[in-house]
Amino acid sequence: MRYRIIILFLSLGLTAKSQVHPQMGARSLALGNTGLALEDVWSVYNNPGAFALMKETSIGLAAENRFLLKELSSQALAFGYHTEKSGNFGIHFQQYGYNLYREMNGGFTYGMKLFDNFSAGVSVNYHGIFLAENYGSKSTMSVGLGLIYAPTKNLKIGMRAQNVSRTKLTDFNDERLPTNFGLGLLYQISKKALVTLEAEKDLIHPINIKGGLEVQAHEIFAVRLGVNSYPFLTSFGFGLKLKNFKFDAAAQWHTALGLSPSFGLHYSFK
Repeated sequence: MRYRIIILFLSLGLTAKSQVHPQMGARSLALGNTGLALEDVWSVYNNPGAFALMKETSIGLAAENRFLLKELSSQALAFGYHTEKSGNFGIHFQQYGYNLYREMNGGFTYGMKLFDNFSAGVSVNYHGIFLAENYGSKSTMSVGLGLIYAPTKNLKIGMRAQNVSRTKLTDFNDERLPTNFGLGLLYQISKKALVTLEAEKDLIHPINIKGGLEVQAHEIFAVRLGVNSYPFLTSFGFGLKLKNFKFDAAAQWHTALGLSPSFGLHYSFK
């Protein structure tokens, strides 16, 4: 029983600002939780603006085991439908936690290319928090916006605002879902290497500077490294591409709490 109480309080502490999650997908985690300028299927959540650049209908599955505790694990699903002229339509779903404390997050995203080098998108999200032992539950909605701009062939700049609606969770203490702002860039150094750099800030916590490096070591194999400033985290991972399938694996290291592995599978309908 004591162990369950400790896990519950750890869950509450770690998720006090996580009803709006930073990024989804093992590739993003390996790149230091960066993803504002990546245009894979996980941009359906990570940046609705970048989602407009996705060129193929795709589906993705991912799982993370935070600090190797099954009570702090999460599972996610993302689907993006690509059209040539009408933009991209997508849905996402994620659940986190265990039977005493569980979060669910899902939503619908639309992204459209407005000009040759500029795209925008919007997401409407559902958030649910469920507590056991008759503590009840709470569900609400939020709205997010995203933009991406490509000033040159090798450079993309992504911007995202989560919970611009400033959605309230409870009347007590005027508790609201976190409102997060992110600005990031992706620079393609060569055909085989890229770097990402992002700054993320909510209305309460210090700014988090994040960065990542991806090297395409072989046409089917890529290696990735990443780092976060707040809290200080390091990450690494790899990706495999076999025809229409992509498999990603990543792990993030917290100096006090340890390792958080993540895995993902991505299929493109060509």
